[in-house]
Amino acid sequence: MATLQKNYGQGRDLLNQLLGQAQAFQASANLLQTFGVSKLAFVKENKLYQQLSGMVAPNGLELKGTWVEFCGLLGISDEKANQDIANLHSFGEEALDSMQRMGIGYRELRQYRKLPEDQKLALIEVAQAGDKESFVELAEEIIAKHAKEKEALSAQVQEQQETIEAKDRVLASNSERITSLEEKTARSFKPRPDSEARTADEELLLDEIQEATAASLHGLRRLFKAADAAIIGSERDAIQLAARQAVEFLCQQLVDVAAEFNISVDLEERLQPSWMSPEALAAMEQRQAERDAAEQ
Repeated sequence: MATLQKNYGQGRDLLNQLLGQAQAFQASANLLQTFGVSKLAFVKENKLYQQLSGMVAPNGLELKGTWVEFCGLLGISDEKANQDIANLHSFGEEALDSMQRMGIGYRELRQYRKLPEDQKLALIEVAQAGDKESFVELAEEIIAKHAKEKEALSAQVQEQQETIEAKDRVLASNSERITSLEEKTARSFKPRPDSEARTADEELLLDEIQEATAASLHGLRRLFKAADAAIIGSERDAIQLAARQAVEFLCQQLVDVAAEFNISVDLEERLQPSWMSPEALAAMEQRQAERDAAEQ
């Protein structure tokens, strides 16, 4: 209890000291330099300004004990006081005093606070030496380097975001196609009136075909998703090669099995439809030109 009372008394003394100095130097532009930012930081961090609660300000209003009120009694804004305290924590009292003597303004100090720690320490070391020319030269070099690094990082983030968005569009398109195919395979089989299944065995066979088609489609999607993740996300050549070989093997087996059961599959027509041939496209353009000419 005695320690608490002692600390409270010391805090009250410091508070009165600051307020007294503020009244004495209120017309001075270097008020904070008169008694140091460290004392101001001590008042804020220990919330000593709350001891003003209940006191009457020079304008006759009762104080509530807030930080804003305390700064107002000192003749400074709370924003300026907060910036001074932030600068003190970032650079230390010695380096901050040196930079202020060099004429370094708040705008520059705000920039320096945002620098990486190693670059900030380099500035502090030069500032403590008191060489303004060396400090300004180093600061300009560091700021320019930091701006380039930030610009490069921003470009990299933008590029990655565009890549992700492109992949999302491709996946969404593929998902829509697969969903459409799955819906089609899940529908009840309705044969044409002239080709209806006449026996239970035939109906069982049709059910088996539908189930096998859906299962195979699901398996294909799993394989291609895994292969895509391996090819794009892995830095190991062996993993990428294994993924490509798995896809190639499955495609080769599909062709071999189709040949084994004598089922012809026109993959060429699927990959390169006849209507996409140069001749077909030229004919389409010719017909469109004729229609346009007829409408004129």
